[in-house]
Amino acid sequence: MVFVDYLAFGLLSISVVSLLILYLSVDAYFRYKKTNDVHVEKFLNEGVMPLALFGGVIFILGFYSEIIWPLQIATTNVAAASAFAGYNILFFDPLFLMGIVVIAFALTVKFGYRMQSFGVLALFSGIAAIYYGYEGFKLNMSSEPLAMLLMYIAFGSVGILSYPITLLIDHMQTTSRPLIKGWYMILFVLFWIAVIGAIASSGYIGFSAVGAHMASAP
Repeated sequence: MVFVDYLAFGLLSISVVSLLILYLSVDAYFRYKKTNDVHVEKFLNEGVMPLALFGGVIFILGFYSEIIWPLQIATTNVAAASAFAGYNILFFDPLFLMGIVVIAFALTVKFGYRMQSFGVLALFSGIAAIYYGYEGFKLNMSSEPLAMLLMYIAFGSVGILSYPITLLIDHMQTTSRPLIKGWYMILFVLFWIAVIGAIASSGYIGFSAVGAHMASAP
């Protein structure tokens, strides 16, 4: 197979997914505050289709990258070829995993499954993302190592914070009393800060990579 560098597109895709998650979660929160309807999953359900579509795109890009490992580039430099071969481990392992997580979230909301089951997957994925980012940062496997590390930390934080939020949403189904207040509100604010960080960092790296990748595509 011939490798085409679509990393910039992948980064911009996860930036769009993060933007959709931010919009849906903020919208669901304010609609919940307005109606006191504890079944917030129905608010999320109204916007889950575009999220599922982008999740499918990310899944396909990640899966394709997994089956063409290791990546090959036209060079006689053994060190450069070896470094580039690790490129898909750093970027596309987490991308593939994120595609699974986004699709799992869309299916969970669409079919009304227990949210915390998805939350466990998001929690593990978040921890894995931070670990991948840390290892990539140590090995200096990016032209923007600090931005890359911050991106992995941001996405990892989104995954980790998703778990307690899914527990809260599930608990809300068993009570008629509003629950999103006090300490719970702090949790949501931290989640939104992490999502904004994910949007900013992936968008910055993605747009920065467009010109360079167009000029020297492998």
